[in-house]
This record gives sequence, C-alpha cells and structure tokens, in this order.
Amino acid sequence: MSGSRCPERNPVTLTLEQAVRCIDRGVAKARELGFLVAIAVVDDAGHLIACHRMDGALWVTPEIARAKANAAAAFRASTADLEARFGGARQLFAANVAGLDSYQLVFGKGAVPVVVDGHIAGAVGVSGAVPADNDHAIADAAAGQPVIPPSH
Repeated sequence: MSGSRCPERNPVTLTLEQAVRCIDRGVAKARELGFLVAIAVVDDAGHLIACHRMDGALWVTPEIARAKANAAAAFRASTADLEARFGGARQLFAANVAGLDSYQLVFGKGAVPVVVDGHIAGAVGVSGAVPADNDHAIADAAAGQPVIPPSH
C-alpha cells in the first residue's frame, strides 16, 4: 500500500512501580467500598505486570481481573464502554473475540486503561466487587481516573 505506514509501537511503557501504585489505589478504594477484590495490571500488549488478591477474595478473581484488563488494553477502552459497545447484536462478535486462541478477554465492567503521558500504557482490571459497577469504580480509582485518548 503506497503511502501507508505501520503504526509505531507505543512509546510509553508501564513500570512495575506504576503498576504497584495502581494496585495500592485500587486496594484503598476497595476497602473504602467494603469489598475484597483482585486487581491485575497489564501492559498495552496484555502482559501481566502485577496482580494482587486481597485476603478473602475468591480464588478465581485474579484470572477474571486479568481478562478484563486484557480486554481494556486490547481495545484501548474501559470495559464499561466495551460492555455497551458489544451489547445487543454485537454479543456474538464479543463471544467470538473472547474465544480466540489462548487470549483471555472479559468484556464486563471492571477494567480501565492506564494512561501515561497521553498514551495508553496498559490497563487495570478488577474482580470481586458485585455488582460490577463497583469493580469499575475501583478500576477507575486504581488507574488514576484517566482521560482515555480516542481510539478507533
């Protein structure tokens, strides 16, 4: 294709120190709301950086939190937005995407991208705070209530 370029790799990386700060903010919000949750932080390619399961949180919550974070990172949007985007007639699409190869994606509320220097550097996913609006509130606090740059 003449005149087209491959997109450049994200120039910003999410560090372990930043991921731990996200987890600390998320744990504080979960405690404030009275929930026991797991919080997972992934980079922009869905690679796990850090995960924390609060004492007493269900054993499956880390896997769900990571799958939510993967979805937010992959689609560069909060899973609250993705849940709305993939509702109704688009549910089949979402189910097909979630079933791809070994990717683990959950499109339900509870993950928010982490923005560093105006770029999406990864995402935070939360599981365990039913109803899921609480997962979203905790993830948003963990991510620092970012302004998410427009995607596609």
